[in-house]
Amino acid sequence: MKRLEIVLIGRSRALAELSEELDAHGHLIHQLNDTHPLEQTPLRQASIVIEDGTLDAADAVIKAIRSDVHLGLRVGVTADLQPGLPCLELLCWAGSATAQRLIVREPVAPQSSGNGRMLADTATAMLIETVALLVSRFSRDPEHFTRLARVEPPHSEWQESLQRLDRLAFEHRFNQTAQPHLLSVAQQPLVTRLDNSFSRFGGRIALTVDGERISYDRLRAHSVAIQKRIQTLITSSAGEPLVIGICLPKSTALFAGILAILGSGAVYLPLDPSQPLQRQQYILDNSGACLLLHDGQHPLAGQCLPGLDISDIDATPTPQSLMQRHPESDAPCMALYTSGTTGHPKGVMLSQRNLSHFTAWYADYVGLSEHSRVLQFSTLSFDSSVIDIFPTLLSGAELVVASEDQRRDPLQLVELLDQHLSHAFLPPALLSILPTDRPLKLEHLCTGGDVCEPFVIDRLAAQCQFHNLYGPTEATVLITAGQFQPGSSNRNLGRPIANSQVLILDEQLQPVADHSSGELYIVGPGVCLGYIHNPALTDERYVQIDVGGEQSLRAYRTGDIGKWTTEGIELSGRRDNQVKIRGFRVEPEEIEHCLRDSQLYRQVAVVVDEQRRILAFLAQPHGVEPDAARPLLKAHVERLLPDYMRPAAYTELAKMPFANNGKIDRKALLQLPVNMLERAPLRQPENENERLLLTLWADLLELPPGDISTDESFFNLGGHSILLSQMLLGIREHFGRSIPINRFIEAPTLVNLASLLDSDGSSAWTVSPQAIKDANSPVEIAVLPVDRLGDVHKVIVTGANGFLGVHIVEALLAWGATEVACLVRESGAMTAQDRFVQSLRENRLEHLDLSRVRVYAADITRPQMGLSDEVYERLDGEFGALVHNAANVNHVQDYETLARDNVAPIFECLRLCEGRSKKVFNFVSTLSASSAVDSAGNVLEAPAAETPPIYIKNGYNLSKWVAERILQHAREQGAWVNIYRPGNIAFNSVTGVCQPHKNRLMLMLKGSMQLGQVPEFSMTFDLMPVDFLARFIGFHSSRYQPTRAVFNLHNPEPLSWNSYVSAFREAGSEFEMVSVAHWQTQLNRVDSHNALFGVLGFYLDGFEEDIGDISMIAYQNAEAGVQRMGERYPQKTPALLRKGCDYLKEIDFI
Repeated sequence: MKRLEIVLIGRSRALAELSEELDAHGHLIHQLNDTHPLEQTPLRQASIVIEDGTLDAADAVIKAIRSDVHLGLRVGVTADLQPGLPCLELLCWAGSATAQRLIVREPVAPQSSGNGRMLADTATAMLIETVALLVSRFSRDPEHFTRLARVEPPHSEWQESLQRLDRLAFEHRFNQTAQPHLLSVAQQPLVTRLDNSFSRFGGRIALTVDGERISYDRLRAHSVAIQKRIQTLITSSAGEPLVIGICLPKSTALFAGILAILGSGAVYLPLDPSQPLQRQQYILDNSGACLLLHDGQHPLAGQCLPGLDISDIDATPTPQSLMQRHPESDAPCMALYTSGTTGHPKGVMLSQRNLSHFTAWYADYVGLSEHSRVLQFSTLSFDSSVIDIFPTLLSGAELVVASEDQRRDPLQLVELLDQHLSHAFLPPALLSILPTDRPLKLEHLCTGGDVCEPFVIDRLAAQCQFHNLYGPTEATVLITAGQFQPGSSNRNLGRPIANSQVLILDEQLQPVADHSSGELYIVGPGVCLGYIHNPALTDERYVQIDVGGEQSLRAYRTGDIGKWTTEGIELSGRRDNQVKIRGFRVEPEEIEHCLRDSQLYRQVAVVVDEQRRILAFLAQPHGVEPDAARPLLKAHVERLLPDYMRPAAYTELAKMPFANNGKIDRKALLQLPVNMLERAPLRQPENENERLLLTLWADLLELPPGDISTDESFFNLGGHSILLSQMLLGIREHFGRSIPINRFIEAPTLVNLASLLDSDGSSAWTVSPQAIKDANSPVEIAVLPVDRLGDVHKVIVTGANGFLGVHIVEALLAWGATEVACLVRESGAMTAQDRFVQSLRENRLEHLDLSRVRVYAADITRPQMGLSDEVYERLDGEFGALVHNAANVNHVQDYETLARDNVAPIFECLRLCEGRSKKVFNFVSTLSASSAVDSAGNVLEAPAAETPPIYIKNGYNLSKWVAERILQHAREQGAWVNIYRPGNIAFNSVTGVCQPHKNRLMLMLKGSMQLGQVPEFSMTFDLMPVDFLARFIGFHSSRYQPTRAVFNLHNPEPLSWNSYVSAFREAGSEFEMVSVAHWQTQLNRVDSHNALFGVLGFYLDGFEEDIGDISMIAYQNAEAGVQRMGERYPQKTPALLRKGCDYLKEIDFI
C-alpha cells in the first residue's frame, strides 16, 4: 500500500474523525480549518484533497493545491413528515470544483429512537468506512477513481456540509416541543397579564385564607393600597433593579403584598418567617433589598433596611390598575434563594418572560380555568410556590391556602382536599404518609423535587391525573413533566415542556446515546437571568453550548445525571453525589432506588457518611409484618446489588425528618445514631510481604489501606488488566521477581499473591467453594418425550450479535433454517436490532437474507430471558433447537461475579428447552473448561468430570465447567444437550474478518512486532476459522447422538508457531525471532502505545496461555461430525493464513 499525502479541508467533527482514521492507516494528513487563513497554506501538492463543505474559501485552496483527486463530502437531507429526525444520505462527489460526478450515494438507515446522536454516529461511521475504503483502494490503484462509475443522483431534498451531522447530534424527538402561541403569550410581562386577569375576573373569588374568601377586586384594592405606601418609601434607580423583600405569615396581606411589589415594577423577594434570622439577613443583604414588607413583628425591619408593616392597611374599592410601571419582558421580576455549597444560600433572578412563559404553559398543561380551586401548600420561599400562585391568579381560579396545622397534619390536609379542590402540588415525602383509606378527589395532582415511592404512584395514579415535575429554580421551577400511570418508574422525569429542550451531554459537552448517562443541560425560555451578585457562579452554571455550524445555545448546567429512554428522561443521580467506595464510583441514588423498588417501606433514604459508609434509613414498613421487613430488604439488596454498594447499616425510624421544602432532610439523617451491621472484619496483613503488597495495592487502586481486606479480590476492588500489569511490574521492582499470573488470577487476593511470592509460584489456594457447590447441585427438570420435539428448522440463538454468534446465524441460514430467532441484549446506546445489524456490518455479512431472521431484545439473566409473554410463548411452542452462545467472556473476574451471566441462565435455557416443545440444547463452552483426562494425560472428549478444569481455573473457565456439569445432570434425566468446546477461534477463511483487539495472543503478537522481536518456541498452534466452527455448530444444532454429544473443537491440522508467524513476515511485517528469555528482557520498552500494554502482565513470567500444545486433546467426536458434514478440517495453508493477514493489514492492525 502506497503512503498518500492527503489534505482535509473543513471543520466538521466527522472530518476530524476521518483524519484520525486515515492517519492510523499510515497516510500523511494535513487538515486545514479556519484557525489560520486558508489562502496562506504553503501546501502546493497532494495525492487527494477532501473537503466537507464547511469553509467558503475551500475552492480557492483546492485550485492552489495540485492534486489528481478532489472529493467533496456532503449530507443529503430530507425533512421527516412526522416529528422526528430527518432522512439522510451520504454523498461523495469526485472531480474538480466545476465538473463533479457523484461516486457514492449511501442512504443512512433511520434511527427509531429519535436520538440525533445515534443517527449522527451511524452516519459518521458509514462515511469514515466508505472514504477510508476509497482511499485504501486508490493507494493500491492510482486509476481507481477514474474507473469508478457515476451513481444515480441524490434522492434528498437538499444537501448540506458535514456540519449538519454535528448539529444533528444535538437533536432529539423529545426536544421537538415548539408551541409558538405560548411564546407569543410570554412576550407580555407577567405583571401585565396579572393586571388583565384581575380586570377580567374581578367578581370571582381569588383567595381563601384563614376561613375568609377574597374576591379579585378586593385583593386588587388591597394591593393598590399597599402600593401607595410603598411608593413613599422607595426611589427608582437607573442601575440595579429595586428588590423588595416580604416576610409574614400566610394571609390576605401577604398575597396582596406580593402583587403590590410586582405592580410597582420591583423584584419580588419572598422570605420564610420560620427561617433563621441570620439566613434572612444574608438574603436581604446579598440581594440588595431596599425595603422589607412585614407584619409589624420582624426584628430586621428598620434595623438592617427600611420596613413597612402591611398587616393592617385599609383598602377601599378602586378600579385602579395593579401596574404602576410597564416593565420590559426581560426585566428582573422575582428573586429566589436556594441552598448553596458555600454555607450561604445563592440567589437566582427570574425575569418577567421566565415567569410569563412558565405560567402560560402550566395553566394549559393542567387545564386551569376560572372554575378551578387550587391548593396553595408550598412555603413562599420555595420555587414550588410559583406553581401554586401565579398560574391560578392568571386563570381566574381560586387559591385555597392551607393553614400551618393543615400543612403538618396529613388527616387535616386530606379533609381540606376533600372540599372540592381540583388541583394541588404536594412533595413526595408528604404523599407517602397520606392516609391510604381516603382516596383523593383531585383532578390533577402534581409532585416533584424528590423521588416518589412506587406504592404512592400505583395508588394515586389510579385516583387522578398524577404528574411528575422536574426542574431547578435556575430554569424557572421545572423543565420536564410526565404523567404517572400505575406501575410507572419513579425515576422517569417525563419529557421537556413546551419550547424547551434538555440536552444530555458527556464531559466533552457532546450528546450521549440513548440509555447512556450524561449531565442534564436546560435550554429554553425558562433559563433564568443568572445568580444575584455572583458573576463567577453564573458563568460556571449558565454556559454556551456549541451545537455545530457556529451556532450556540445558552443553557443551564444542572449537575443532575440522567439518560434518554423510550419514555423520556430517567434520572440517575447527582454529579456531585458520586463517591468512590473500594475503588468503584457509587451513586447513593442508585442504591436508594433499589431499596425503594422493594416496596417494603413507605419511605427510604440512603446517605454516605464521612467515613464513606453507606447508611440506609427506613420508615413505615409496608405490605409485610414489621419484623419481617428489614430481613426481606437485606435479602433484596444482596440479590441485586454488588457487595460494595450494600448499606453498612439499616436504621428504622418512626418517620423521616423533613426540611422546610418538604424533602427528606438528609443532613439530619447523618446526625442520627446508627447500628452498624455485624460484618466480618477486614482481614489485616499478617506478615511483611502482605504489608508491602497492601501499600502497593492501595497506591494502584487509589484506596485507603484500611479499606482493603487481604482476602478480597483485586478486581472486585476496582482492578483491571492495565492495573494488573502495573501491579506485576511493581512486584518486580519491590521483590526482584515475578509470579505466575494465572495462579494469581485463579484467586486474585492479596493473601494468595503473598503466598505465591513466598513459595516460588506455588499456592495452597483451592477452587472457589461456590463453584464446587454449584457444579454438584441437583438438577430437577420435567423432561418432555421425543414426540414433543419442536420444529428443528426453527432455531433460537443467544448472543447472536457476537463474533461467533453472527457466523452461526449465517451457517443456520445456509443450512436451511426456516427461521432464526436472534436474542440480543440491548446496550446503553443501541437497540437489539441496531446491535445485530452493526455486527453484520463489522463481520461483512450484510449480504445475508434477513427475511428468515427475527431479532428480539432479550436479557438471559431475567425470567423468560427478558422476552414478552407473546414472544416467549411462540419460541417455546414452535422452535426445536437452541444455540446458547451468549456469555460474559472475562478472564480476570472471579467465579462468583461471572456466575450470574454464565451459570444462572443455564436453568432458564433448560426451562425453555423442556417447556411447551422439546428443543435440542446446544451449549457453546470452551476447551479451557475441559476437565476429563485419561491416565496418559490426554484431554478427553467426554462430559465434564467432577474435578475442576485442568487448565487455568479462572472465573470464566470455572463458570463454563459448572455449566457443563449442570447440563450433564440434565442429560442424565433425558434432556438433549450438545456441548461444543472451541479452541482458538480465528479469522473467517473467506473474508479474513477477525477480532484481533479482543484476542490476547494477537495483541501480544502485534506488540512484539512493534518491538521488532517475536518470541520463538515449539508448539502445534491451534487455528479454527470462525466460519467453519459456525458451520459445524449449525449443522449439528438440530441433531443429537447421546454417545457423541461432546465436541472438542480445535483444529488438529498441523501448524507450528514459527510457520504461523512467518505469514506475518510475508505480509510485510519486519521482525526477528528471539528466545523467550531474550524477548522478556525487551518488555520494559512497552509503553501505552504498544499493543502489549494492556496484556503485559500475562507475559512477564513466561507464556501462560490457557492452552499451549493441542496435540494431547482428543477429537474423535468432532472428527466424525466433520465427516458427517461432508467436509474436512481446514488446512492451515499459507493461502489461508494470508486471508487473515490481508484483513489485519486492511484494518491497519499490522
